[in-house]
Amino acid sequence: MLTRVEGPELEAMRQHLAQAGCVFDFVLYRVEGPDAPGIKIHRQALAGLFAQLEWPAQDVDLDRACPRSLGASEVRALMEEGGVLERAFLDPPYGAKLGAKDFRDWLVMLCLLPDDELDVADWVGNPDEAPERSAWSDYFDAGKEWWGIWCLTAYNPRCRTLCVLAASTTD
Repeated sequence: MLTRVEGPELEAMRQHLAQAGCVFDFVLYRVEGPDAPGIKIHRQALAGLFAQLEWPAQDVDLDRACPRSLGASEVRALMEEGGVLERAFLDPPYGAKLGAKDFRDWLVMLCLLPDDELDVADWVGNPDEAPERSAWSDYFDAGKEWWGIWCLTAYNPRCRTLCVLAASTTD
């Protein structure tokens, strides 16, 4: 079972990032129960993120989404200093007034701590190499034009949290 994590700290972070030009949508859940969540729970969390988004003409068919589990080295590479996720976070098409500290604070807030042996699923992959992987939602259409697309779910077994992050934008 998932319980959405809310609070003034998370809301302040969300507002700060939005005002600074962050293009990532995200949500954090607490995972109840003793077992690690399976793909069904990751999919449920993903549905929760898309339910909260405020954009028109939302076309989402989660039954068509095919996640790929990332290995430990891929997870570390995603979150390392100067890595692909940090570069996307700090340099969206219209620019952002964000620094490396903002990225690190965001990772900590979402419990995306690579030393905690995260279970990460990539729901869209590279749109140039496998465009069909992101065809389950029109949310990703803009990012396929140039900047890129993101959709990850990440379970932290130490914190018992599951976060979802997604982004898609273009110039």
